[in-house]
Amino acid sequence: MFTGLNQRVLEKLHEIEGKITGSKHVPHNKIIGEARVELEQIFEGQGSVNFKYAKETVSGLEYAKNVHHHDTNNTLLEDIVNGKRIDFYDYR
Repeated sequence: MFTGLNQRVLEKLHEIEGKITGSKHVPHNKIIGEARVELEQIFEGQGSVNFKYAKETVSGLEYAKNVHHHDTNNTLLEDIVNGKRIDFYDYR
């Protein structure tokens, strides 16, 4: 699920989850559990990842995959990975 994503990208995905307006897709608990294990491997040595953090990160990831910048048509995820400056409200 998080293959190829580093800590900076994952922290940004978690951060944008709080900015999502409207209806949110809530992932199934099994997916969140798997994400939690994967996040703990990525954040190794920094303690355990709680369920809420994993859920919010998965929600942010799903949102970032599905919204596009109105000018460039890049997904939000592509721009985060490429280190672009993000203006959250330019993506729909």
